[in-house]
Amino acid sequence: MKFPICRIIGAPALVLALSLVSLHSEVATFNPVADTTLIQVEPNANLGGANFFNAGTAGNGNRNRALLQFSLSEVIPAGSIINNVSLMLDIVRQPAVDLTPATFGLRRTLTSWGEGDKVPIEEGSPGLGAPATDGDATWTYRSVGGAAWATPGGRVGVDFSSIVSSTAFVYGIGDPVQFESTPELTADVQFWLDNPNANFGWMLVTETEEVRKSARSFASREDASGGPMLIIDFTPVPEPAAIGLLGLGLVAFGILRRRQR
Repeated sequence: MKFPICRIIGAPALVLALSLVSLHSEVATFNPVADTTLIQVEPNANLGGANFFNAGTAGNGNRNRALLQFSLSEVIPAGSIINNVSLMLDIVRQPAVDLTPATFGLRRTLTSWGEGDKVPIEEGSPGLGAPATDGDATWTYRSVGGAAWATPGGRVGVDFSSIVSSTAFVYGIGDPVQFESTPELTADVQFWLDNPNANFGWMLVTETEEVRKSARSFASREDASGGPMLIIDFTPVPEPAAIGLLGLGLVAFGILRRRQR
């Protein structure tokens, strides 16, 4: 008898191979691995260990910028295709009076930074943080004892991207903040997945920093809720071995079909 092995493995190998290489999307949810605040009014302070981070402009005109970073590679296989990305934030503090709704933007951070572990030392002014130590990010330094920002608070085009990846209009407590998926936001996450050593997260900045009382405090990763929630829809790409098995199955199936004619 000719080609006995094809009769045995042809169709099963084809079915198995097709099942292994079939493409389907999956959804994963992430909380930050680091988040912190850059505080203009206290340029040598850090707030990386607090259960909130700040962004926006205070009533006195001083600015706050936030940094967020997510780790992807432990969940999303290398080579996967990122389809959609959205980010959810919860507001936990706002100006007591005359708060100003504002548009906030996410911009990809281009340089490394240190989260720090400082918590507020003044209960009445929690946004002032505490004196930074080596390794902490501040308004002045990406990492105290190391590199400074190109300009205090970060320079657009050098420390963070000139491209706004996604925007959200921010109101007040009780109104969830969602940065919806855009081609730019998706491209950021795809870039981080493909280049994990360049994953420095996003900087959260108001689009009109000259407008006062836009400052908000957002739940950080130290919050009981887990803080920001990044939702990623992705499609895993088959491993080379699975593609090779598909080829074997197709060859076997083709031989079997010719034999049966």
